[in-house]
Amino acid sequence: MTSNIKQRTITLLAVTTLTTSALGGIAINHESASAATASTKQIKIDENTAVKKFKQKFKDSKVNEIQLESNRGQYQYEVSGFDGNKEYTADVNAKTGKVTKTETERLDQDEQKSNDLDLSQLISRKQATKIAEKQVKGSHAKEWVLENEDGTPTWKVTVHKDGQSTDVKINAQNKQVLQAEKDS
Repeated sequence: MTSNIKQRTITLLAVTTLTTSALGGIAINHESASAATASTKQIKIDENTAVKKFKQKFKDSKVNEIQLESNRGQYQYEVSGFDGNKEYTADVNAKTGKVTKTETERLDQDEQKSNDLDLSQLISRKQATKIAEKQVKGSHAKEWVLENEDGTPTWKVTVHKDGQSTDVKINAQNKQVLQAEKDS
């Protein structure tokens, strides 16, 4: 009978050890996965600063789109613009303000760009975030795009709630919610 109790104790210890190891592995993997996901607390510069960095690289250009999204666990702005002959893109680290990548491409002859985003006339990313998070109560903004859509400066804010993403489009001039569409 004593050997039977010892056998059960050994088996119980083995199962406990394996379960603890397995759960520990899950915790480590979970931490690694969350470390790869960028936190919005990393966003230290605003879109105005990102545009200034872009304009330092491309002096006489106009800005037609600003994106802010997570890339490899860090937030970065992608600012796009143009002049009469070329279109430009600059990636700006949202934490440090450092320009990490630039691209220049010739405009096609039939391609005309004319809509310059004047940030002084538009609501900020932070204001757009508040509007989007109010539209989808309990959500948190994760991605932003500011662009002219049919001649109207529009913020598209992607918010997340309970594993569901919703794109909220906001008129960047008058703060009106134009559309809220859940991703399927």
